[in-house]
Amino acid sequence: MAPGGVGWQTEPGGGGGPRRPRSGSWTGFQSLQNPNKPKKSHKDTVHRNVRMANSLRSEVIKLYKNLLYLGREYPKGADYFRSRLKAAFLKNKDETDPEKIKQLIARGEFVIKELEALYFLRKYRAMKQRYYSDDKP
Repeated sequence: MAPGGVGWQTEPGGGGGPRRPRSGSWTGFQSLQNPNKPKKSHKDTVHRNVRMANSLRSEVIKLYKNLLYLGREYPKGADYFRSRLKAAFLKNKDETDPEKIKQLIARGEFVIKELEALYFLRKYRAMKQRYYSDDKP
């Protein structure tokens, strides 16, 4: 690049060379080395937890939708399942601790696996009744 072009900063006097940092000017590493940097307060930690909780929001919504979809075939009926699902999610709606939210998501994923196993077993029993007789010779 030519001096004075993009990427080059010239001296105000038109020296043509790159601008040298003045003594005591900021370098990129001072913030890492600054011992006077204020410590994080409890308020900062709370805000960080809220941001993390908001980032988990999409996972929670996806989990809710998946459970709602699987609940359509629930043996006691879709309305029964939907009301229980809604109550379970509303019970934990004010949770902001990211670790607790991750535990709750893991529990919901376990419930999904259990429902899938239940449905698979139900289909297996239906197929067995259709194609195998109960008569024992």
